[in-house]
Amino acid sequence: MPHETIEIKEAVEKALADKKERKFVESFDLHIGLKGVDLKDPSKRFRAEVLLPHKLTKDVRLCVIGDEAIVARAKEAGVKNTLSESDIEEMARNPSETKTFIDGIDYFLAIPQLMATVGKLLGRFLGPAGKMPAVMPPQADIGDFVTRYGRTCRIRLRQNPVIHARVAMEDMEVDQIVENVRTILTEVENRMEQGQNNV
Repeated sequence: MPHETIEIKEAVEKALADKKERKFVESFDLHIGLKGVDLKDPSKRFRAEVLLPHKLTKDVRLCVIGDEAIVARAKEAGVKNTLSESDIEEMARNPSETKTFIDGIDYFLAIPQLMATVGKLLGRFLGPAGKMPAVMPPQADIGDFVTRYGRTCRIRLRQNPVIHARVAMEDMEVDQIVENVRTILTEVENRMEQGQNNV
């Protein structure tokens, strides 16, 4: 096992040992401090969705935006939140309710035919939240998207040189948590001009 991975494992084990007892399963969050990065330059900032080797949660909060047939298929696949074109138009007229709804969703998926409508009516809410929809082909297997987004972690680097990310749940195996952490670190390092030296 590489030295760096051993250090990550030791840190994970210590965090789990030091945690307070709760009546619920807590998330395992990673905080990455960066150095030597000029974030006044917008080109140095980024947002990304990283596919982790191990599932984060079975309760990923997806919202599928589509026509009647897509909405029906999404519900069959277990997606609890769906929006039709008329729903989008209604939401645009209720800003406070729309913001609350968006806060409760992790990822949005939309068919290509509705992307322009979503951008026009909901872009002002979704954009600042970093939750603009990913495009979902109409014939796609929605179940595959549910599985994929259960393993997806969103990371953002803005004006603060720190990245926060939920990378696991405390009831996962230690080695699974370590592999998820290592995946995020590798993604961040690959985006830095000086790699590990910026982390």
